[in-house]
Amino acid sequence: MKAQLLPEDFIVQMAEVIKLIGHPQRLRILEYLDIYGESPVGEIVDGVHAPQGAISQQLNRMRLHGIIERRQCGRQMFYKIVSPNAVIILNCLREKYEKMKG
Repeated sequence: MKAQLLPEDFIVQMAEVIKLIGHPQRLRILEYLDIYGESPVGEIVDGVHAPQGAISQQLNRMRLHGIIERRQCGRQMFYKIVSPNAVIILNCLREKYEKMKG
């Protein structure tokens, strides 16, 4: 079956997601949330081994663009992925890595 051009609106939507998650720290956060599910900021910081300020900034950027969402429970903020497109892209990267390592 011959590949066809994707619809323009889909290309634009996916390009926005790729642009947002195209930062190594944001990709690592996304990967962490995909593996561990909804998590508090402190666990994300520990899991991706980065300063809390940097992680909070990246979480906020992804939240503002609809990749993740947050909820507050007491004094803690919990984050989870809400964009299936971000997970699809992450899974493509995983698949590519598995093929590369043999």
